[in-house]
Amino acid sequence: MSTVIVALIHLMLFLVQLYALVYDVMYIKVSSLPKLAFLTHWGMLINTFYFGIALLNDLCGSNAGPEDGKDKHSTLQKFRDRMYSILAFPIGAFVVASFWSLYAVDRELVYPAELDKIIPSWLNHVMHTTVLPFLLIEAYVVYHEYPSKKVGIPGIVFFSSLYQFWILWIAFKADIWVYPILRVLSWPMRIVFMVLCWVLVMILYLCGHEVTQMCWGPTQGKTLQAKKVK
Repeated sequence: MSTVIVALIHLMLFLVQLYALVYDVMYIKVSSLPKLAFLTHWGMLINTFYFGIALLNDLCGSNAGPEDGKDKHSTLQKFRDRMYSILAFPIGAFVVASFWSLYAVDRELVYPAELDKIIPSWLNHVMHTTVLPFLLIEAYVVYHEYPSKKVGIPGIVFFSSLYQFWILWIAFKADIWVYPILRVLSWPMRIVFMVLCWVLVMILYLCGHEVTQMCWGPTQGKTLQAKKVK
């Protein structure tokens, strides 16, 4: 796929994410809590920043493929790939999977019906639905060099843990549970729920790696190692 087409795709995805983010910040008020209390908003920030970096990389970085040596990967491409693999894909996929799973069980646990009057349907879908298709398109149009699992999995678990400590701090400091489901669970069940969230983000990290392998072949990494041997 030509660099121009890839850049246009990244520009479109960046503008969609940026518009939704700005609209959410400027016009949507659903809680006394700051926007950064919600993982959905973190996901929007991550995806907007990611597609901005991807576009910048198209313009002044590199889009080296699995057949190229690491010396052909620009610093921007390396940063883009790490951000996609460790943050953008697993967090984006987690937001979609967790939101719609809980919504299917009882929407009041995650997205009360009263929010339909406040948040436009298109914005809800940009925040909770189109995230995953956008990331899958990204996996198809450009190659991402994944770090080793010893780096990637601790990275996403570390971010998840920081966010969990953040919402716990809000609960103790303001006596407010960011998500209704945490309010109705007992403490043992809250711990189980948070551990399951760790497990899910690790699984989604591995899924992102597998998607990349499916799009670019099972030799990811092996070709680069072969070039080193030569």
